[in-house]
This record gives sequence, C-alpha cells and structure tokens, in this order.
Amino acid sequence: MSRRFTRILLKIFRWFCHPDLQASIEGDLMELYDGRVAEIGKRKADLFLLRDVTLLFRPSIIKPVSGTYRMNAYGMLKNMFKISWRNALRQRQFTVLNVLGLTIGIAATIIIGLFVYQENTFDNFHINNAKIFRVNQSDIWGDWTDQISTTGPNVGTALKEDIPELEGVTRVLSLGDQTVKLEDSEGKWTSFRQKKFYAIEENFFQFFSFPFVVKTDENMLVEPFSMILTESSLKKYFGKEIEPADALEQVVEVKDWDGTWQTFIVRGVVKDSPQNSHMDFDILVSLESYDELMEIHGWKWIWNAFTTYVMIQDDVNMAYLHEKIQELPAKWAAPTTERIFNQTVEEFTGGFPWKLALQPLDEIHTSGFPANQLGPTGNPLFIKIFAAIGLLVLILSAINFMNLSTAKSTRRSKEVGIRKVMGSQRHLIFSQFILESIMYVFFSAVLAIVLVTFVLPYFNSLTDSDLEFVSYLSNPQFYLMGILFVLVLGFLSGSYPAIYLSSFQPIQSLKGVTGNKLKGNFIRNGLVVFQFTISIALIVCTIFVQKQVSYASNLDVGFAKDNILQIHNIEQMGFDTEVLKSKLSSNPAFSEVAKSFGIPPNVFSGDRYKTLKDDNVVQLRNIRVDDDYLNLLGLDFVAGRNFDKQITTDKYKVIINVEAVKLLGWSLNGDQSPIGQNIKMASGDENAFEVIGVVQDFNFNSLKEGILPLIIIHHLNDEVWDYGFGLSYYSMRLNPSSVSSGSELRAIIEEVKNDIHSIDASIPFEYSFMDQEFDKTFRFEQNAAVQMNIFTLMAMVIACLGLFGLAAFSAEQRTKELGIRKVLGAKVFQIVVNFSSEFAKLILVSSLIACPLAYFLVRSWLSDFEYQTPIDLLVFILTAAGALTIALLTISFQSVSLANQNPVKALRSE
Repeated sequence: MSRRFTRILLKIFRWFCHPDLQASIEGDLMELYDGRVAEIGKRKADLFLLRDVTLLFRPSIIKPVSGTYRMNAYGMLKNMFKISWRNALRQRQFTVLNVLGLTIGIAATIIIGLFVYQENTFDNFHINNAKIFRVNQSDIWGDWTDQISTTGPNVGTALKEDIPELEGVTRVLSLGDQTVKLEDSEGKWTSFRQKKFYAIEENFFQFFSFPFVVKTDENMLVEPFSMILTESSLKKYFGKEIEPADALEQVVEVKDWDGTWQTFIVRGVVKDSPQNSHMDFDILVSLESYDELMEIHGWKWIWNAFTTYVMIQDDVNMAYLHEKIQELPAKWAAPTTERIFNQTVEEFTGGFPWKLALQPLDEIHTSGFPANQLGPTGNPLFIKIFAAIGLLVLILSAINFMNLSTAKSTRRSKEVGIRKVMGSQRHLIFSQFILESIMYVFFSAVLAIVLVTFVLPYFNSLTDSDLEFVSYLSNPQFYLMGILFVLVLGFLSGSYPAIYLSSFQPIQSLKGVTGNKLKGNFIRNGLVVFQFTISIALIVCTIFVQKQVSYASNLDVGFAKDNILQIHNIEQMGFDTEVLKSKLSSNPAFSEVAKSFGIPPNVFSGDRYKTLKDDNVVQLRNIRVDDDYLNLLGLDFVAGRNFDKQITTDKYKVIINVEAVKLLGWSLNGDQSPIGQNIKMASGDENAFEVIGVVQDFNFNSLKEGILPLIIIHHLNDEVWDYGFGLSYYSMRLNPSSVSSGSELRAIIEEVKNDIHSIDASIPFEYSFMDQEFDKTFRFEQNAAVQMNIFTLMAMVIACLGLFGLAAFSAEQRTKELGIRKVLGAKVFQIVVNFSSEFAKLILVSSLIACPLAYFLVRSWLSDFEYQTPIDLLVFILTAAGALTIALLTISFQSVSLANQNPVKALRSE
C-alpha cells in the first residue's frame, strides 16, 4: 500500500476525533505504526492502522457536532430520543393516531408487497432460469394473430435438429386427469383421480431445479414407466408415516384410455413445486412410457398437448435466433397439413404467418398471456393495480403524519423558540423532528409485522391466496430492507413537518405566532383532499369490480344453468354407459339425464369445417352430446329439430348455433336456410354431415368471452376423428320438489356414487354443479374484489384517522372563537355546521376530482370483458355522499363537544 493510503486514514481520523484528544492519540498511533513498519513491513502495518482507526470511532472520542454544544454525537442522539419519547407520552392522542395510521399503512404495504414480490419472482429459483425459454406459437385453432403456449410434439424435434444455438430442448406432455390406484399391505386396492399428471423427457431436471428428496439414479427417466412423486402425492398414496426412501420401487397402477391398467414404478420423490413456480405438478412420468403414442402421433404439428422449452447457449443473438426459428413451420409442418387437412402450409394458415416465439421463463407468469396449461397464470393488470394501491395506502399514512405534525405546531412552537434562543441551530432542530418521525415509523413497523403475522392466515383464507410471511423473518436481508424502509419512510414522512417546524422565528414562536397560517392550512387541506380523492376513487373501483362479478354471475347464458348436477369420469366406463343412465333416469330426484363430452362453460374442443359449395375453411367449437342433452339444457330451436332416438341415421347429423349460421354464410330467413345443408370436416376424408337444427346462441364458455360458432355432434358419430376420446359426463337436472334441503341433496349424491361403484368400483367419484362452474370463471375477479375491499377499507380508515386528528386540533385552535360565537347567541346547531363545513368542502372537492378519475379507470378495466355492467352514475353519487357522511361522523364528536362547551371556560383567560 502507498503513503497516500496512510494519509487518507489519518485525514479520516482527524475528521471525527475530538480536538482535545487528537494530538495525543495521533502521536500514539504513529508511534505504533512506525514500530510495526520496522517489524512486519509497511503493508501489514497499514492494515493494522486501518483497524486502529476503525476501532477509535466510538462515542467518547467523536468530536462535537457543533462548537456551541459541548456534548458528543452520542449524547446528543440520546437527548433527542428522550425528547421524542417524552413528547410521544405527553401527546397521547397524537401518538395513538399516528401510530395507528402508520401501522395500518405499513401492514397493508407488507401484504401487498408479499403479493407483488411473489408474482414477480416466479421461477427465479431455477439455476438456469436466465437461459430457459418457452416456445409459443400462433393460435392455429383460433385467431392467428394471437399466441398459445402449447405446441405439437414435432416442434421440439425440429428445434433439436435445425437450431444448433440451443443447448437443449425438453417437452412436457399434459396427460390430463388420470385414474391412479395402488394396493395396500392388506391387498386392498384404492383408486384416486389425479390431476396435474405430466409426462417429461429425460433431460427435464437438467432444465428445472426442482430438488429431489430421494431418487434411484440419474438415468431414471430413460426407462419407460418410471414415476416421480411429489412429497404431497407420496403422503396421499402411501400415508403420512412413510419415509420417502421406502416408496422407491413401489408399484402404482394408472388407467389407460382403453380401460387397461399400466404398471408404473416409483423412481424418485421431489419436493412440492414452490408457490412461485409456473409449473404445478403432482406426478411426473417418463415420456418413454408413451413411445407407442409418440410413434403414431409424434410427427404432428397440430397435436397441441405439449409445452416445449429450450435452453439457449451463452452469448446468442436473440434477434437472430428468433428470426431463424420462423423458418421451421414452413419446412416441418407440411407433412401435417398435407396428410391431415389435404392442404399446403400456406393454405392451412390462410395467409397468416405461423410464428414461433421464445418467451423468457421469468416472464411466463407475469405476462399473463398466453395462458399456461401447467400451472397458474398471473394477471399483470392486477399486479400493477395492487402495487399502486399498496403505494397509495402507504402515502396516505405518511400524509396523516405530516398533517397531524404540522397541525400541532402551536404546541411545539414555544419549544422551538426556546431551543433557538438557547443557541440550537436549525439543522439540529430539523434532525430532532426527523428522529421523532423515524421513531414513530419504527414502532409502527414493529406493530405492523406483528399484525401481519397474525392476520395473514385469515387474509389468505378470505381471498383464496397463499401468501407466506414468517419465513422472511429468519432472513437477514429482510431486516436490512426493513431498516432501510424505516429510515426512508421516516425521513419522507417527517421532512415537511421538520422543515415547517424548524423554520419558526424565535420571537414569533415565543409569542405563539407560527408563521403563515394561510399557507399551512392550504397545504394541510390539499393533503386531506388527496387522501379522500384516493379513498373515494378506490371505493368506486371496488364497487364496480363487485358489480361486474355479480352482473356476469346473473347474466342470462341462454339456458337454465341452475340445478344441474354433473358426474365426471364417465369415459372410464367405456362406450356402453346405458346401464348407468337407466339407473340415474329411474331416480325421481332427476327430471332429465343426459350424456356429453364436455360441459359448459368448459367447451374448448374445436375443429376446422367447410361447406360443400365453399372451400373457405372456418373454425368451429364442437361438443358431442346424446339425444337428451339439449333438452336437459332447455335450449330453444330457431329452426329444424333435435336429435331423434328413433332415427338411427341422426348420429351422422349435426346441429349448429346462430353464430355458426352467420359464419358459414347462411341465413335463417330466405333461401339460404341451413336446414338440409351439409357441413364437412376440413381434414381426413372430409366427411359431410347434414344440418338438422339450429339452436339459439348460448354461452358454452366463459362469460368473459363472446359466444363463438358451435357445432353439436351426436356422441355416436364414429366418423369424427376424436370418436371415443375425451372426457365425458352425465348431467342430471334436479327436481326441486325432491331436493328441499342440504341433507337430501347429500343423500342423492351418495346414491349416485353407489350407482357408479355398483358398475365399476375403480372409477373415482367426482361431481360438480354447472352454475358453480360458471362462477369459477370469475374466481380471480372475486378474490380481487375481496382484496380490494380490505385495502380500500384500510385507506378509508387511515383518511378518517387523519381527519379526526385534524378536527381535534382545529377544535383546540378555535375554542375561543367558537366561545365568542356562542356568547353572541350562536346555537349549537349553527356552531356544529360552521365547524363541520370547512371539512365538508374538502370532501366535496375530493369527490369532484375522484369521480372522473374512477370513471376512467373503471371504463378501461371493463373494456376487457365481452359483457359489461353499466357504469351507473348513481354509484358515484352514493359513494361521494357516503364519504361525506363518514367524514362528518368522524368529526362529529369534536364538533358536538366543542359546540356544547361552556363559553365562560373557553374565555376566562382573556
């Protein structure tokens, strides 16, 4: 080290050392330094000098901050704390209001911060997360300008062979719900319906860092029929007492689509997928287990059951890579379009580009689009909304502190005046008030942490969330961030009051004159207006979120969706399910019983069709049903008829909705009637089906979307490509006269369960109600509405706390004024109105600002919905009136108390 380093250390020492001690200590330091240079060399002596200078930075040695103060920095800081603590105890009402407001604001910020942090840290635990991308493609079954997150199996093959810039490619096959059974030690078989069941390639764990609890070996996924369980599924199947190692080599049976059982061997156990993972799974099996399926369909580009990921090499030009992969569809998809649809790739796409896109792993959740079939998809709009709400609530609590601190300036003015007369400089007084602010924020933050710890489980239960907080308390970074948060918020909250209070002139302060009252009142009133503007706008937005959810829930979907019980897993009974239907139909609790492949609002299946006279290919959603299903729904026919059991050829007929009529170029009025026309599939042998009926449009999918064109196919039609495949259901319309209580409904459900198990006991029994399935499509909005209710209430409480405090100090300042008014004959009512009117004006101004702001926000949010609740002016009026009422009630105690005060008591000192 150079001599310059030694000089710098000495300069630092001289800067902080007390002048009376500097010469003697520096002499000792240099004497030690010179001796060490001679003994151990200059480099090591410099390090010892650095240590000595650092250790000398202690309260007894640090020089005074000001020449007028003969106390050191430590003593000054200690004195400031004493003053702050005594002021807090002396002004209990002010302290309680401030601490309560800050606690609520910080608690709300912590909860919202947990949500925003969780949403924005999805998948960051994977070691290679920066190099992993998901492959998306154009929506080949819908709008080609949109993207979907699933691809065909051959997309991965094309990427492996034609793109050398990739380190690897892996695919995940979604196998849907599977029936799983295993034998216990007593020889008894137990079956489960297992969701989140995926097949993965052998390099899956080279991409994703899901930690193993135990495994057989590194190459376990090379073998077919290898299974990996999560810790949760392990306990579900083998009991809570089993050790993970004891589960290895255990046998688990999985039911195949044809009813046979396939044996899988447990090769490993992994920890449950974290909450911030876009991939949520319970069971993983080797893709090699489905080699026959892959051999038959692995060449296809339209079997969109796969999620494909790539890992890029270092320093790859992403723009070049993205451009290069656009060449793949034209080259590799041609066999698919030609063999299945009798079209070239250009004809199949209709002139739209078949695009591939690489989406970074850490953007899959937060982007919100395209939808993720392997786990949750976030909503970027709500992430921004809640982040904004959290920031606003925190600002509101800080504004409370500013307002109350400046409002009580008259109480502190003489203190400031005396301290200035005694020689205290402005920056020291400023520091005093900043320290008080930091102290308030610190105590409030501690209380907020305690509050969040106890409240968060209830919050999660109420909002269907899974936020977690306790684990952060053991993380040192949390405390570092907490200290920084307290210091920053304390400084920002206390800066204006500190500047305002420290600016008082000594003579004026001792006389009780605190400066420009008009300016102070203007700033405080502006902050009150801001608080209530935000609160009113939040209330309006929250009301419209609830109105939209309620509006969609009660929207006429085109049929009676209530009282429909749906039984799942019927496809596991094979083709012949008439025995079960006969049992269900004989039950007097059901007025209608029908079978379908797919159930509203989850009709996602679709295909490409065209008319005989027009080669223009159109995309239609489809659902396969039996002869009774449309009667069960109670759909109205606008033309033609329903399927007829007596006419055997009806199984090759179809029914369409009005939207399909429009799309196919037909008309319900005139010569272009769809009845008797033919629709043919735009694939394979292009089989044609005669249209025998047209039903009125009804919502068979989410109410967030419009009604799409639909073709209804008979479930026995064996000329469609997916005949015999897919999930099937029995739906039963409940007879209200037979179900008058919850216990009767439970008895009916149990009876249906027994009917199914009397035919095949291995079929897991699952049921749902159609109206509840529609409600689930708005589950996210429902949870968001509850969360917004909570945070809006917090914002309103904080605003009212501030208003209560301001009213209290205003009452104190105006005691003599209102006493004089009362002596001169003013009535109690007049005094109350006079006192309350200034606050009422502020709320009215807030309403005038908040209502247009809320209208803009609500209108922007509703634009994403196909069906929108009306923007009712009455909501804005009632919200403004409600806010005014709450504000007046908040200050009513102060106003009434002041009006009833004895004027003699207020004026006796005059």
